[in-house]
Amino acid sequence: MSTRKRTLPRGWYPVDKRECQRGIESFLERWSPSVSLKTVRGGIVPHAGWYFSGKLAARVFHLLKSMGKADMIVLYGGHLGPEGPPRMVMESSWETPFGDMEIDSEFAKSLMKRIEVKSESPASGDNTIEIQLPMIKYFFPHAKLLAIRSPSSLKAATLGEEVAKLANEKGMAILAIGSTDLTHYGPNYGHVKKGTGPSALKWVKNENDRGFIDFALKMDAKGLISHAGENESACSAGAAASAMATCKILGAEKGILIDYYTSFDIMPDDSFVGYAGILY
Repeated sequence: MSTRKRTLPRGWYPVDKRECQRGIESFLERWSPSVSLKTVRGGIVPHAGWYFSGKLAARVFHLLKSMGKADMIVLYGGHLGPEGPPRMVMESSWETPFGDMEIDSEFAKSLMKRIEVKSESPASGDNTIEIQLPMIKYFFPHAKLLAIRSPSSLKAATLGEEVAKLANEKGMAILAIGSTDLTHYGPNYGHVKKGTGPSALKWVKNENDRGFIDFALKMDAKGLISHAGENESACSAGAAASAMATCKILGAEKGILIDYYTSFDIMPDDSFVGYAGILY
């Protein structure tokens, strides 16, 4: 039995259970969701530190909990280029402030027999998966976890399809979640296509991020991957493509945008990042 330990420092999300619970509850205070569905298959959440995007992630997870059912949460992370295969966490559990989350090792091994997947090294220090784990454990305390980083290519869609098919064969109820932020714009990110100031912010919100979101809502994996590659409109497009592909096999037909904002709305600056929350 091996447990993957926390690697992200306190600034990403709180250290202990009480702080995490207080943070999640604060994200949901005085918020009344306007979405009500008979069933959901998954969604897309942002993965910045909780100070910036925790509110949106918590609200998507809350809706998934209230409308969905899961023996296992499939969490697709990103920050991979287009060339390599997916990378899957192979430990038996992962540490969270709410207790260790069990990883479905048998499912992971079965998946590796169907598709090329490499083991994910703990040394990667990637935030796209770990940042979501306390919320997943909070909202789905008894569900198991499958954690995979998806490449920014159509391999991500193939991965998502195979995960859904295997879950169906095993008779498992799963929810698939893609972890990605949107446009990283400004001098800090070397992306100043439209200069700086109000016009640049407007372009990111109304055109660049909107283009990516539109493909996500249509569940068009090919269009989404292409848009992100050509326009730098997402840092982990593969994660979104995998989640969409899984949800589509499970019966989802479209996405619903829960909310969208940028880090500029929280901390105004010439450099900022877009965040979207989507349900399928």
